[in-house]
Amino acid sequence: MKVYLYLNPLQLDVLRHARLHLSQVNDFLDPYQNNARMIQRQAIRIGEAEFQKEIERQFNALPAQLKGLMTWDMFQTEAQKKRPKIEQQMKKGRAVKPAILPNPEAYQNLALARFSVRPDNPLLWERWADQHRGLVLELDTTYPNFNSKKQVLRPVVYGKPRPQADHPMKPFPALFHRPIEYAAEEEIRLIRPLEEAKSSKPLTNGKLIHFYSFPPRAVMSITLGVNVSEETREQVSKILNFDVKYKPGRPLRETLLDPDTFKLHIRGTL
Repeated sequence: MKVYLYLNPLQLDVLRHARLHLSQVNDFLDPYQNNARMIQRQAIRIGEAEFQKEIERQFNALPAQLKGLMTWDMFQTEAQKKRPKIEQQMKKGRAVKPAILPNPEAYQNLALARFSVRPDNPLLWERWADQHRGLVLELDTTYPNFNSKKQVLRPVVYGKPRPQADHPMKPFPALFHRPIEYAAEEEIRLIRPLEEAKSSKPLTNGKLIHFYSFPPRAVMSITLGVNVSEETREQVSKILNFDVKYKPGRPLRETLLDPDTFKLHIRGTL
């Protein structure tokens, strides 16, 4: 699988040292993933119209011999006497299965990296590549030694329903499902155990970034943002031209704007 990693100019360490930066899953403040405060489902209430419709249904379902022995008025009178029982049966039929959500505590020993399915997503260039001043690495995840035996690499599924604990997509269904509003990100997530990190480094916010090495030859190409600075361009060029890890070199590309639509074009550099 080919994936694309959006980086800002301060993350050239990924390319320079051929190591991915993963964050601890519990450091992400996704409220759906962490099961933040939720409303209680409203109690099921049976209105008068619903009750009348139900007893009409029951009356019409009576065998012909019983209908001859009981008028509609008699049936209504008896039904009112049994109303609590009838309503209980109606509520039972409409009851929703209690939500059993995935337990966030299962994520405390996991680290996460975010990739995308394409290198020309303007949303990601703005959000993760410092407003088009960064770069994108194209990575071949099938390259030997890229994979960890314990890793999970999977596209995110976007939709309305929240995954339940017994969701067939295991493990960690909550990590691979997001609201439909995020579908434009086209995200692919990589999950690895914290214990497999080669090293870690504290950030200014007190959280840790975890480093995982990858084979340099898994890098297929590098694409520069349309707002990239000359300094970043020069640094990337030096890494590709002089770092023996990337010999005999990797294609260096750049993004260009479309004159007619909000589209990015990727072209090779000279």
